[in-house]
Amino acid sequence: MNKQIGQVFTPLCWAKWLINRWNIIDAWVDGAHICDPTAGQGIFALALLQIAKEKGIPITTERLSRITLIEMVPSLLIHFKRNVQSEFSIDFPTSQIYTQDVITQQHHGQYDLLIGNPPWANFGDLPESYKTLLKPNFIQEGLVDNTQRMLLGSSRIDISALVLKVALGRLLKENGTAYFYLPTSLFFGEGAHRGFRNYSSKSSDEHSHSLRDFAVDTVYEFSTTKVFEGVNTGYCCARFIGDKQQEFPVTYYMETNDDWVEHKAIPLKDSTDPWRIVQNVDELSSVDSFEITISPEQKPRQGVNTCGANSVFIFEEKPKNLPDDFIFPLTTKEIWNSVNSVPNKWILLPYNRDTGKPLSWCQIEKHETLMKYLLSNKERLIERKGTLLRASMSRGNWWAMLGVGPYSFAPYKVIWQAYGKNHFTPIILDNVNGQMWQGNQAMHAFIPCWSKDDAQRIKTCLENPEIPELLRQLNGGGKCNWAQPGKIKKLLSIDNTDQQVSFDFK
Repeated sequence: MNKQIGQVFTPLCWAKWLINRWNIIDAWVDGAHICDPTAGQGIFALALLQIAKEKGIPITTERLSRITLIEMVPSLLIHFKRNVQSEFSIDFPTSQIYTQDVITQQHHGQYDLLIGNPPWANFGDLPESYKTLLKPNFIQEGLVDNTQRMLLGSSRIDISALVLKVALGRLLKENGTAYFYLPTSLFFGEGAHRGFRNYSSKSSDEHSHSLRDFAVDTVYEFSTTKVFEGVNTGYCCARFIGDKQQEFPVTYYMETNDDWVEHKAIPLKDSTDPWRIVQNVDELSSVDSFEITISPEQKPRQGVNTCGANSVFIFEEKPKNLPDDFIFPLTTKEIWNSVNSVPNKWILLPYNRDTGKPLSWCQIEKHETLMKYLLSNKERLIERKGTLLRASMSRGNWWAMLGVGPYSFAPYKVIWQAYGKNHFTPIILDNVNGQMWQGNQAMHAFIPCWSKDDAQRIKTCLENPEIPELLRQLNGGGKCNWAQPGKIKKLLSIDNTDQQVSFDFK
């Protein structure tokens, strides 16, 4: 793996914080064998030695023999050895340093205690060669069911989930404990991290298919303190206990006014669901009480994703040189602040609204201005990346986008702001001169409707004041996952009885 991918180096002071918070120094002195499975520059081992020195604890050969570092980038381990030599005049034992990829290479040691900060990177952002190497491991550890899932929503699985599964299953001694800095998405992500929340991992026995349970015991979520500069994702520090079934509620500390306030975490419905955070379990309301029924065609969706080509498909003013049939009003934040739904932006969708599929080139050729416009941007469009997009483009549709289907052209949308908000305000949008409103990527989510009465029914149900409170409990307030489709889908009941959906776009 490219050594830059996923590296989130821990500042020394925060490595010390973790060690002091969990009294790891005492465990080490008492004889515990400690391992950092993704050691990087060995900051946690360095912090352990510094704390020992500050406390007047002798750094003996025997104690050094109970610290193990595993890291796949050799230069980082060399850097660590130099630091130890410079600061402590100690030659850290080479026998305790392993240049290995903890995921793909077998490590034969097991340890009482694991500490560290595994790499943070979505599977979809990894180099292609490393993706190919890791796919079997994601399946083996139960993070996904098959490789096809890696192309869909599960491409957002963080590699830290895989590192944890491997470490807890293969490197931890029976009933051992582990302490890691982690992205909070492992506990609050939708489908991408459901496989992590089965709370089991493959054992170290190469000839066995047995699984080992693990439990999340305590979590500290950082909200105001910047532990990792330049990191925008939410993160926490968590303690895991090996060979123990997961129990709820989990003790969950949230940072408030420079203090840690104890809360409780419990899954939304099923044990693998995202967590809800409350100070008192009595605050929990029943998700089943919302009673919002929709058809399978109405499942919540994100807006259109141009896959990095906004400048090609999105316009500040409605373009006069392109056919009106393919220009649609694009939802912006101003819609929620205005009485009248007047478009501030427009989006080009070279799609067949009856099928929700990209126009064929033969169809595009019938519209000369559209054809010339797309050809003038062809080089830009064919350079776009993304596994799902590339799969569509491989069929010749280099003008394709994601998030477009028959649902995009439903005559009504119950739509809401899904990204970075603390309020939940669904509204109904229909059309502008026969052209249906479109959501803008992850900023918006919507439920398509084929009648105004049905749209009003769903909107009224979604205006239940308990819904925004539930979304806040799901730890999404102000974050990118505030009210994304997967969360709202949990509140809905899908009626799978046969239904005739009328696609009347006049």
